[in-house]
Amino acid sequence: MVPEINLLPKIERKQSSNVVLILAFVLFGILVLFLSMQLFSLKKDISVLSSEETQLVGQRDVLVAQVSASAQKEQGTLASSVTFVESISYPVSPLIDEVHRLLLENTYLRDYQFGEKAVDLVVDFETMNDLSLFVENLLNSTYFTDVQVQSISTFEPSLTTEDTADSTKTDFDVQSRYSATFTLIMDQAYLSAGGARP
Repeated sequence: MVPEINLLPKIERKQSSNVVLILAFVLFGILVLFLSMQLFSLKKDISVLSSEETQLVGQRDVLVAQVSASAQKEQGTLASSVTFVESISYPVSPLIDEVHRLLLENTYLRDYQFGEKAVDLVVDFETMNDLSLFVENLLNSTYFTDVQVQSISTFEPSLTTEDTADSTKTDFDVQSRYSATFTLIMDQAYLSAGGARP
């Protein structure tokens, strides 16, 4: 038989097991402390996020109300726009053709705009006599019930590039031209009937 020999003292063995046990308690305490700190920080984050969520939900509700209100306004605007367009719907080609037919030689239709019941024109003329003849032709036209001359102004014809190079030269043959703005009141019944009396 072999005798059992224990060379370590019994006291040392107990001390080493106590150190391991103390070390385990310290690690467990640190872990509990870390987890409790994480719990408190998460609770704080949750409270901050829930208040932000409440604020964002309120903002969303306000924006949804604004969008629905603007959509209702746009529907009213769209409906009124459609009504307006349908009320002023008329063929414009016969009007432009009639104006071009009535223009005299050496006159120039510079601009035109269509309104609900009238057409605004800007026409350039060489002489005042041409302007008065054009007004007379417009008054005799069956497409228009009234002609209003809004303004008459004079302007110098634009120079060519050769003339601008020699700007000291005066050309006495150049005469002022006239630009007139007209408002032509349309005959709606005549225009709607396609150029025929109903």
